[in-house]
Amino acid sequence: MGLIDTLSAGFDRTAKRLWLILIPILLDLSVWLGPRLSLNRLSQEALALLPDATELGAQYAQAVDLSRAWLQEAGKTVNLLTLLSMRVLGLPGLSGSLVLPAPPFTLLRPVELSSASAAAGVTTGLLLLSLLVSCVVLSFIAADARDGQLSPRYSLRVAWRAWLRMTAILTIAAALGFGLLVGVGVIAGLVSLISSGLASLVLNVVAWTVLSLSVYGALLFFFASRALLLDDEDIVRSLWSAFNVLHRNFFSAVGFVLIVNLLHAGLLYIWRLLAASTFGMVAGIVGNAYVNTGLVMASFIFYRDRFAAWQEALQADKVKS
Repeated sequence: MGLIDTLSAGFDRTAKRLWLILIPILLDLSVWLGPRLSLNRLSQEALALLPDATELGAQYAQAVDLSRAWLQEAGKTVNLLTLLSMRVLGLPGLSGSLVLPAPPFTLLRPVELSSASAAAGVTTGLLLLSLLVSCVVLSFIAADARDGQLSPRYSLRVAWRAWLRMTAILTIAAALGFGLLVGVGVIAGLVSLISSGLASLVLNVVAWTVLSLSVYGALLFFFASRALLLDDEDIVRSLWSAFNVLHRNFFSAVGFVLIVNLLHAGLLYIWRLLAASTFGMVAGIVGNAYVNTGLVMASFIFYRDRFAAWQEALQADKVKS
């Protein structure tokens, strides 16, 4: 099945099972109409710590002014609840993709976070909750892509196991990334003692290497998450399956991911225009949920078909041998 046929199949299946878009819609509406988790107090404290731009040279005054403007804007607009957007697994909510207009009514008053530790704790909790909700939604989509038979109890068990495994994968990846940054900083500092030009060259090479590894890691995680939810595989097997599906279908896999991201970016412009009014915002939330659910369904179909082709090739090799 080609890329266009795969995308069409994903939207056809979604159109027949519109209940799959309910959780993304309800999540976006809850973030939009619910209380705002504000960082305004923390931003004001950070502003008070900034030095006066007049006391600094022109080289630093502009940077301070930009930081001040950014902190003021963040204090007014940031809502930590938008972290519930299911972006990590390819189902981004509209609430986490654009600045939301004022809702027609609010259910609760804004909640001010008064300390950095509270903000860090809430942020971590919301990210973990977002990943869990994403796993639940995608487990239902995966069940339909697998055989069209939905067992809520089984799907929830798969979602829970996938959440634990993805949390482990992302935690390890974050730790490795942090360690890499620290190591690069130390090496660059030592090299700069010898030659600033050489240090700049090392940083450029490392930056391109890290960027390449990040893109490859994102592609691998994209398909590993499908393996975790579609076949309930463990971490090692899911990564191995994703590796084989990616490398045996490299250009079509990269093309599929590029098409999905281009559709996200293009439609986001339309949703932003619609969000100028209350009715448009609601229409954008529904449209975004439908399109993204269709794309996720298509991603499971893409992975399922390529995985099946790989298994058939393995069986054929065994027969020949």
